[in-house]
Amino acid sequence: MKSKMTKWTLLLCMLLFITQTGTIASADDDYEDDEEWYERHEHEDEEREYEEDEYWEDDAEESYNENAPAYENGTQYESTATQGSFWNLWTRELGSTSTNSNLPFQEAKEVSIELNNTSELFYMIPQNGQLLVPGEKVAAFLGATSHYYQQSRILEINKEQEELIVRAGTNAVYENMVKTPMPIQAFYYEKSVYVPISVIANALGYRVSWDAAKSAIILQEI
Repeated sequence: MKSKMTKWTLLLCMLLFITQTGTIASADDDYEDDEEWYERHEHEDEEREYEEDEYWEDDAEESYNENAPAYENGTQYESTATQGSFWNLWTRELGSTSTNSNLPFQEAKEVSIELNNTSELFYMIPQNGQLLVPGEKVAAFLGATSHYYQQSRILEINKEQEELIVRAGTNAVYENMVKTPMPIQAFYYEKSVYVPISVIANALGYRVSWDAAKSAIILQEI
């Protein structure tokens, strides 16, 4: 009888030990899972930045359409088409612009943009027949959100279902994940990515016009 009690006691102790060990192991597994999650998400912005950077790589053989020249080095469209571009209309086609003669003003300066009786001053730079504006600031004025990736100099703009991804130093933009040519290269200046006003406004659903009486750019919802 005493021998049986001893066996049952030993068996019970072993079961308790196994259960406790399993619980500790489970807790260790959970901790490791948390560590893995942290390591995966700790550098999410950096990974996103790298992914965005890849949009402009490995595309040397890709072309915009069968009649357009190839996408050189994944960074720029060779603009050889003969048709012109408009400073206030993004045609989304390859065109040639080399003069500022059709622009409403010729020197870089602060100009008012007006939308629904609300206006704000923005620094604008005329260049090769286009008016370039600070993308992040204009996006905020239009009620869009934006994120700038410093390392790759990529600006991502989102508003409702519309997305625009542009990289300084290229004349290409991803509009809702479709690679599309811009009339001129975007560039980085005074901590902002400058893009043609026609590109950012048209992409987010606005027409662009010039009001000479007000010396202001007027935006209207399309």
